[in-house]
Amino acid sequence: MTVLPFLFYGIIMIMNEYYDYELEEKKDSELLLWFLRAFGILFFSLFIFFFNTQELQKPSQTEFGASQIVKTAFSFLTEKENYIKGEKQDRVNILFLGMPGKENSAPHLTDSIMLISIRPSTNQLAVLSIPRDLLVYLKKEKRYAKINSLFIINEKDPKLIEEKVKQITGQEINYYIALDITAVEKVIDILGGLNVFVSRDVYDPRFPTPGFGTEVFEIKKGWRYLDGKTVQKYLRTRNSPNGDFSRMEQQQAVVEAIRKKMFGLNLFLDLPTIFSIFKTMSDHTQTDISNNEIKRLYTLIKNVSYDKIENKVLNGGSDDSLLVADEFMFGSQRGFVLKPKAGDFDYSEIQSLANSIFR
Repeated sequence: MTVLPFLFYGIIMIMNEYYDYELEEKKDSELLLWFLRAFGILFFSLFIFFFNTQELQKPSQTEFGASQIVKTAFSFLTEKENYIKGEKQDRVNILFLGMPGKENSAPHLTDSIMLISIRPSTNQLAVLSIPRDLLVYLKKEKRYAKINSLFIINEKDPKLIEEKVKQITGQEINYYIALDITAVEKVIDILGGLNVFVSRDVYDPRFPTPGFGTEVFEIKKGWRYLDGKTVQKYLRTRNSPNGDFSRMEQQQAVVEAIRKKMFGLNLFLDLPTIFSIFKTMSDHTQTDISNNEIKRLYTLIKNVSYDKIENKVLNGGSDDSLLVADEFMFGSQRGFVLKPKAGDFDYSEIQSLANSIFR
C-alpha cells in the first residue's frame, strides 16, 4: 500500500515536467495545468495520509505539525510564483541570525549574523557576515550594547536588530530567519554528512563541552566529509589566529555546503529526507517568510551557481579592515568590542561595501 503514493506522486511530477517543457507555449495549456494540479493535490494528500513512516506520524515533534507540512507542499504544487519583497528592486535581502540553542547558557544570543543578498537578474548571491561584538547605540533605550544581544533585548522580536543592520549596511531587510544552530547538526546527519572545504588547520585544545568541561577539537585543512556533530564544533570553535573572523568564514563555508547538498536533493526520490529536514528546521526556526514566498525564494537560490557567490566578512586587525578592536565599559564590566574604523558609529564604509557587494 505504501508504494502507491510514491507511484502517484511520480506520475504527477512527470506530468508537470511534461507541461513545463512541452506545453508552455500552447494556448489551451491552462486547462490542462489546472487538471494536473488538481490531481497533484489529490495524490499528494494520499501520500501524506498513507505514507507509513515514523517521521510523519509524529506531528508533535514540530510546532508546525503535519498540517503545515501539507500546506507548504501544496504551495509548491499549486501556487504560482509571484514577486517577493525586494525582487523588483533586483535585490532580496535576508537577515540570518544563528543562535547557540537551549543547551547554551545564553541560548538566544545571535552569535552568527549574516546579511544574505540575492540578485535575481544575474543569479548572484552575496553573504556579508557581521561580527557579534560590534558595538551599537540604542537611541530609544539610551544604552550601548553588542549587536548580538539585540534579539534578546527586544524579546525575540527581530525589529530592533533589523533596524540596526539596516542602519549599518544601508540595506532594506526584506526577510529574517532566526535559527537555533543545534538544528544544523540534525539536518546534516539527515543529509548523510557534508562535504566542507576547511581553509586552514584547526586545533582547539580547550573546546567547551556540556558541564563546563573541555576537550581537544582538531581538523586538518582541505576538503573534509563531516558529520553533524563535527560541523557543529567547526562552527563554534574560535581557536584560530583570527578568532571570530575565522569562525565567520567557517560559517559561510558551511552555509554554502548545505545549500549545495540541499539543492541536490530530488523532490521525488528524496521526499522522506526533505520532509524530515522540514520538520527539524521548523522546530528550531523563527521567520517571516510565508509559504507562498518560500517557493519563489527556493527558485531564486537554486538558480545561483557557485562562481556567482560573494562572501565578505566585516573584520578588524588588518590594514584593509573596516573595523577596529577596542574595550568598552558596560556598567562596571569591561568588554571587548569592535567599532567602525571610520569613526564611532560611522557606517559609511560598511554601507559602501554592502552597496557594491555584487561584482
